[in-house]
Amino acid sequence: MAKIIGLPKLSPTMDEGTLVSWEKKEGDKIEVDDLLAEVETDKATMEFRSFDAGVLLKILVEAGATLPAEAPVCIIGEAGEDISGLVEEAKKFTGTGSETETETETETETETGSATATATATATVAGSISGVGTGAGTSAPVAAVRDGRVLASPLVRRLAIENGVDLALISGTGPRGRIIKKDFEAFVAGGGAAAAPSAPAARAFASHETRVEKTSQMRKTIARRLTESKRDIPHYYLTIDVDMEPLLAARKGINAELERTGEKVSVNDLIIKAAAVALRRSPGANASYRGDTIHYHGRVDISVAVAIPDGLITPVVRNADQKGLSEIAAEVRELAGRAREKRLKPEEFTDGTFSISNLGMFGIEEFTAVINPPEGAILAVGTIRSEPVVKDGAVVPGKRMRMTMSCDHRVIDGATGAQFLAVLKRLMESPASMLI
Repeated sequence: MAKIIGLPKLSPTMDEGTLVSWEKKEGDKIEVDDLLAEVETDKATMEFRSFDAGVLLKILVEAGATLPAEAPVCIIGEAGEDISGLVEEAKKFTGTGSETETETETETETETGSATATATATATVAGSISGVGTGAGTSAPVAAVRDGRVLASPLVRRLAIENGVDLALISGTGPRGRIIKKDFEAFVAGGGAAAAPSAPAARAFASHETRVEKTSQMRKTIARRLTESKRDIPHYYLTIDVDMEPLLAARKGINAELERTGEKVSVNDLIIKAAAVALRRSPGANASYRGDTIHYHGRVDISVAVAIPDGLITPVVRNADQKGLSEIAAEVRELAGRAREKRLKPEEFTDGTFSISNLGMFGIEEFTAVINPPEGAILAVGTIRSEPVVKDGAVVPGKRMRMTMSCDHRVIDGATGAQFLAVLKRLMESPASMLI
């Protein structure tokens, strides 16, 4: 018997998702656990797999649509079934107050000759349901530029920026001539990208224009969670200044040993290891406030802040205190790479116990970070500074680094946070002590 399939909630924080691409087409036979589509959530691009077997009778929303969890996306049943009633039922979903908006956006302003093409596209699932995938009600390809407006899905806009493609040169086959992923891919495959201006040139050409983009799922979640964090969590801050010469010397020796393997460890890898060991030795800082209870974690799972185009994500190094430096280095590289590709699984970026955010590579000497709830603290790492220091009564060249810990005062008292930082400082200034 045919049934409507809703968009599943693919991560704990997912309220809505963008259907990036369909991996099946109408008429395809579907088995349980077959990959139906890819969905961009607030944190990653996830696989949408089928819980049902049958035939994909109708696709209700096209690739590029943004809709809330549980919104109708397709109908699966037996071949030849009458699904007209289910199609009407799916249309009613958008009329119950749960407005399913696929796009409400102002496009990046695009120069076309002497004219600036600015687009605002608005389409609802109700409109998409009218004929997607069957040919009924689907308009023929038309130019993407219409009355000076460029219509394109969020995914296509991102691809255009990354590849330096002028969207005004592409004809769209989506509703109202909107450019969808297959249009972009066909244009690039046909050599069209070669005629488009390069990304740096396009950016320079439009550098004086205001660019307005639709808020991504990830940016919405970041905004909501960090607002809640600053509003609800009583932050306080503790800063230490660390002598980095011993740690830099240790890193040099470790990398010399690893040279034959082609592996390397970074300063950040060493900080992760040192923080993990410090949390094991000072467990009061490895805690979370959970309403009526405080969780003192027996595990040390370090969330590592990674910048990606849409914002920030924190892949988690599990049991970091028990892992060697090479293992931590390899895991961080692998997790960060998949984070930038939005290929992390929810269990890989949730449920950490302590966060580290490092902006030292940007030359930032000192900063305070916002706690990543429900964790109780986050360590903000600054750059390594070359400056004169006093050693044994003499002024000599030195290497110093500031680190600031943001603490949740509901669970980590000042003395507890200070104790943790004292242990961390001692470990970093005497790296061999991590082995004890």
